[in-house]
Amino acid sequence: METSIFERDGKTWTRFKVKVKELRIYARLLKKWVDINKPVKQSSRYIYFEVEGDLLNN
Repeated sequence: METSIFERDGKTWTRFKVKVKELRIYARLLKKWVDINKPVKQSSRYIYFEVEGDLLNN
């Protein structure tokens, strides 16, 4: 799983990039912050989730 911080419309967002094969491993952790049934983007290899706020530096 990779995490990154970005700015959109003056707000800070955290993006989680998870491999499809590893989603079961990280699902319990991600459920605290995002709805894992509604990814922002999905490809054949990765699933992307976004949440408003800076979760890396808190």
